Amino acid sequence: MAKIAAGDLQQADLVRMISDLRARVKALELQASVRTLPFVAVADSVSSTTLTRVAWTTFPRSGSAVSADVSLTLSGASSAEVQLRADGQQIDSRTVTTSGTVTVSGFLPEQWAFGARKVVDVQVKVNAGSAAVAVVAGSHR
Repeated sequence: MAKIAAGDLQQADLVRMISDLRARVKALELQASVRTLPFVAVADSVSSTTLTRVAWTTFPRSGSAVSADVSLTLSGASSAEVQLRADGQQIDSRTVTTSGTVTVSGFLPEQWAFGARKVVDVQVKVNAGSAAVAVVAGSHR
């Protein structure tokens, strides 16, 4: 590697290098701050018109938000509601009318203290028929 003398660099070169380093550090900080959450499956299909727990996870709070990607295959149902709950409180709800993957996410309740371990669960209900359900990803940041 060639040695660079102080006079070899222009101010614009230094600004560009510092900007590049800042962008790389920010990207690494974002990667490090997102934690994958493994969800435990409770049910792989739902045929109820009332909310049914399909998956849950527990973790010590170290951030402010949580999200889950839920795969749904509707069968005889024209819609399904997917709800994300943290410590018993609803933090997000999505209604879907076609099969596919939906993301539910939201901020954790303020009363959930940092370091405290609580339960986050995904609940689903259909308007009729049934739906095959799987939580395919989850994260906490």
